[in-house]
Amino acid sequence: MREATRVRSTCAVPPPMVNMRTSRAMRSSGRSREEPRAPNICSASLTIPIADSLAKMAAAQTTPQPFDSAAKVLKLTPAQGIAIEGEPLTVAGQYVPSVSAWAFSGVKPGETSDLFDSDNGYVLARLDSVQAGGVPPLAQARDEIKRKLVAEKKLDKLMTKAREFATAAARSTLEAAASSHGLTVTTSDVFTRGGFVAGLGRLNEAIGAAFSLPVGVVSNPIRTSDAVAVIRVDRRVDADHAAWEAQKATQRQQVMQGLRQQRIQAFLQQLRADAKIDDRRKTLAEAARQTTS
Repeated sequence: MREATRVRSTCAVPPPMVNMRTSRAMRSSGRSREEPRAPNICSASLTIPIADSLAKMAAAQTTPQPFDSAAKVLKLTPAQGIAIEGEPLTVAGQYVPSVSAWAFSGVKPGETSDLFDSDNGYVLARLDSVQAGGVPPLAQARDEIKRKLVAEKKLDKLMTKAREFATAAARSTLEAAASSHGLTVTTSDVFTRGGFVAGLGRLNEAIGAAFSLPVGVVSNPIRTSDAVAVIRVDRRVDADHAAWEAQKATQRQQVMQGLRQQRIQAFLQQLRADAKIDDRRKTLAEAARQTTS
């Protein structure tokens, strides 16, 4: 079992940018079961027939509209995430198998995947955009460089104010200092080192500080790439090595499944490059919809 912590913080963070959407339907094994839930992941426990409906309505499509229509009809909430080639996709701190390998298998923006099956549910993904890796030319990066410099200067100014705030909070309380400075204290849910935290982000300096700061102590200003935060850890659950050992086999299986999918997708991509393929997925899907209608 991984260590987890809960914090209260004050900070300013812009909304994240995302490029991929996934729609998740939780499986039902024929008996009532409470499934783990996570932000931005469809939280309803759905039956296999509904997952089949999702596949028939939106799987293997070449345009983006069926994905949105299926999510609306089946009342699913799409989750969004950024996939990096060669790495498993995580959304809101939850591992999503197969999608990353599919996204880099040669599909085009707007296309949707087949229905992927995992231990926790079914996943259907749509690729929204692809950005090439490497260092962009100066002309292309100029505006981004300007935005970055402006953001850095704003953070410099925030650090000065944050030091004053942290000093006041250390002398009284985080809540009292926030009230006197016109700020709002937000309380996080319990999170792990690799999880996403609303208002703080993911895998940054503030998250790391939350696992080293003594419980009940107000931190110094913590500067991340896009925000300045002052936090207080209210509760921490230390890692349980025995519990982690008990679930290690399941964790290994999940990672191996993602790696296998990547190898399979790479093999299929090479087959497509070497062979002439008559893709009739759209025709077959349309025939299936007509049969069931």
